[in-house]
Parts: sequence; structure tokens; C-alpha cells
Amino acid sequence: MYLRTSDIAPPYRPGMDRKSAYKSLWQRHWHDFEEIYPERFAHRYGELTPEKKFEVTKLLSCGDYRNGFRKHTCPECGAVLMVPFTCKSRLCLSCCRKKLYAWSINLSRIMNTTLSHFHVTFTLPGAVTRALFKKCFSCEDLITAAAGVYWKELLKSAGNPGKEWQSGSLATVHTCGNALNYNPHVHLIGTRELVNTTTGEIIRSPLLNYRRIRFSWMNVALRLFRKNGIYNEEEIRDIRARYKNGFHVHLQPITGTNNEVLFRTAEYLAAGYFHNSMITAVDHANAKITFRYKSWVDRNTKEKFYSEMTLDIYEFMARMLFYFPDKHRKAIRYYGIYSHGIGKKLDQITRRTWAKAIESSFDANSEICPDCGTEMFESVVFSYFADREWRKLWKTHLLIGGYFRMKRGP
Repeated sequence: MYLRTSDIAPPYRPGMDRKSAYKSLWQRHWHDFEEIYPERFAHRYGELTPEKKFEVTKLLSCGDYRNGFRKHTCPECGAVLMVPFTCKSRLCLSCCRKKLYAWSINLSRIMNTTLSHFHVTFTLPGAVTRALFKKCFSCEDLITAAAGVYWKELLKSAGNPGKEWQSGSLATVHTCGNALNYNPHVHLIGTRELVNTTTGEIIRSPLLNYRRIRFSWMNVALRLFRKNGIYNEEEIRDIRARYKNGFHVHLQPITGTNNEVLFRTAEYLAAGYFHNSMITAVDHANAKITFRYKSWVDRNTKEKFYSEMTLDIYEFMARMLFYFPDKHRKAIRYYGIYSHGIGKKLDQITRRTWAKAIESSFDANSEICPDCGTEMFESVVFSYFADREWRKLWKTHLLIGGYFRMKRGP
């Protein structure tokens, strides 16, 4: 998106405004949805809390220049790039994408790709997930439980050398499936080696016992459910009798170059539960939305198969509000050798990746002038001065494709 000198100014269209089919749903149907929610959805998805309403308000104002922006100015030719403040709503797909991108391109600061890794998916049977949904279970507790199962299995496979031997793992819980159905499951990326945190020695577990890890996962999960009052002892005995092979755990080695390992990790952990590109049709008149989702993957050929689903728009909105992360929740957690100094590492990632995330999301490098290649300097314009600054720029510049360029000639 670049400006070109022109005698005729194009109609105003903010180059960085976040317009999408997803956002249009909330813009056109939010007020009606807010009115009907208590009667149609509150009994199933819980109360429409002030916190959720505030997240929607932030989403609706995302990309609005009147709320302030960052101004990037070229000192040589006067080109200006204006990037509106992001809403940082957990409901906004654009802001979520930028945040995850910033994290994923810096995974090398967290992971040691000289070690080999497994991608492990810890799942729960459908009958169990229905009970968790009914009793409003906090699925974040599953992350630490799964990470503990994986580490202890590595220790057992290596002959129990001692707790000073640690693996490194990153894990997150996805509360829904690709079709926006309730399906909590844990994704974990873990090292296949154990590292002695005292001496730095490394040993590799020769073999992971697939059958044992299934039962370990079932036992840990059931203890957690009993502790939280989801099941009583009799119900737990019935579940053990019904699932005689344990709960399903899928293990897959991550192979390839260092960059491929990082890419696979980001793909498994940093993917949001919904993307604007999944939407294939929106019927505002009949309040229907159609989206495409990955239904299953052939484990032998790795071929992906897709299906389409049409939902009532209000049902779709209710599910999105139900699944979006709680405030201050740590979506991705770090264990073992990957938890050492993680706070400092994440702070560095946040500071260093803003410009790269902007470039990826909007095809615009905010640091370099698109015409003369000069480094642009940055300033911040807050909402109080935003409209005045905007009008002032229009007197001396033209806007084409996202950049303001100095007018030439009379």
C-alpha cells in the first residue's frame, strides 16, 4: 500500500482500517444480539458480563483514527504512514493475529532446536467433555496436568534418573474444535531429551510407552475432575470401565530443519480458534454465516479434508464470546528448561517485534520510507489531537493505498 503523486485526490479510505467480514458481523448485529442474549443464550453460555461487552466495544473501535495513532514520517520526502492504535481485544482476530505472529517469529529465543521434539495432543472423550461444559470446568487446569504427564513419562522411559533431569515443553489448551464445537484438548510441544539442570548433561528417552501415557493422562485428568467436583467416585469408576484403553493421546515427532521445527511449533500452538479467511459467506438479511473448517487429516498421507458449516449469526457470536480467553490468562505456558527466564524473554519479544508484526499484517514496513528508503521517525498522536492532525495532513498530502504523500505542484 503506497501513495503515488496524483492531481486528483482519491476518496478517503483509511489504509490501515481493519475492515473484514468478521468485524462487519459485530458492527451490524451487536445491538440486536445484546438484547436477545439473556433469553436465548445465557442459560447455555453464561451471563453476558461487562467484561465481554467491553471486549466487543474495543473490537468495534479497532483501527479508528479518532482514537489515536502512531505517525511515521520520512524526513527526506515527507511521506507519512499512520497506523491507528490497535484495540488489543481478545475478540479481535486482527490484533490476535499480530500478537501470535510476534510470538512465533521469535520462538528461537525460547526453544532449543538442537534438541528433538514431540508434538503431543491430549484429548478427552465426548461424554467427558459434555460434563465439563455443563459444569463450567476451567480448562486451563488441564495444561499443567498434561505437562506433568509428559515429563514423568520421559523420566520413566529413561529409568527415573532423578527430578533434576528436566524436559522443555510449551503447552496450551484449545477449548473448541475447528467447527466451534466444545472440545477441550491440550497441545504440547516437548523435548524428547532430558537435560540435567545442574550439570547440563543430556539423555534421550529411548522409547515412550504409548499405552502407559494414555492411562497416565486418564488418571491425572480424572483426579483433577474429582478435585473440582465434576465427577464423584462412582462416576469415575464407570469412566474407567468404559474407557479401558485410557484417554487418547496422539504423539508425533517434529522433524526437519531448525526453521521447520519452529514453524510446526507455531502452527500447532499459536493458531487462533477462528480466522477471518474461514468465512465463505455472510447473509446479513437472514442472519446466517457460512464458514469452512478442517474436518480431519489423513495421518498416513497428511492430506487435509474440509467441510462447511452454516450457523445462525447470533449463535456464532455467542460461541465466539464463550471461547475467547479470559482476561490475564496465559494462553501458552512454559515448563522445565523452557521456563527459565521466560518473563524476560517474552518482554524482549514484545519490544522487538511490533514493526515486523505490522509489516506482516498490513504489507507495510513502518520503519522505512517506501520511496526513498530513508528511515522514518515515529511519533504518537493521541485521541485528543487525532482529528486536528488528520485535517492538517490533508492540506499538504494525498492519501493513496495507506501512505500520505506530499502534494506536488499547484
